[in-house]
Amino acid sequence: MTMDHPLVNRYLSDLNGALTQLAPTERAEVVTEIRQHIEDATAAGRPIDEILQALGSVDALARAYQLELLVTPRANAPAQPRSDRWLKILGLLALGSLPTFIIVIVLGTIGLSFTLTGIALVAAGIADSAGALPIWVRNDLEPWLAIVAGVALTILGLLSSWGTIAYLRFVVRLVRRVVPARSTVIA
Repeated sequence: MTMDHPLVNRYLSDLNGALTQLAPTERAEVVTEIRQHIEDATAAGRPIDEILQALGSVDALARAYQLELLVTPRANAPAQPRSDRWLKILGLLALGSLPTFIIVIVLGTIGLSFTLTGIALVAAGIADSAGALPIWVRNDLEPWLAIVAGVALTILGLLSSWGTIAYLRFVVRLVRRVVPARSTVIA
């Protein structure tokens, strides 16, 4: 009766569709494993809704299996060149390491420093044009030029900060496609 339940059928069908990156034999094996898990849990008296909720979303479960099979392939898995598997793993590691570190540090630093410097230049230009520039502050620019340069630097800093955020969102979306969510626990 459990396997005729519409929620189970839809969940397994969606899981099969989400595992398109796996070979057909691996995909069938994963779906069979999850089907068996659901049967065992219902035989133990757990409600179907609770079982499916514990399995998590189909996408998260599919990502977890894809990552697991990438890192530790099964013995009966179709032959995949070892170099291809290692290149995928190294690509995943490289994506989240040095290039990201450098890009975030450089763009973030430029964004913060240009924005703060631009705001300070605008304030100094306004204070200089009003004759209220403190004696210890030296402004070698004409007040109007300091204001224009300050606005330009502020805009560049904000664009750099926006670029940092856009890059981080891109990396997070890319990693989420591969790495499973932490809440994916097969109970």
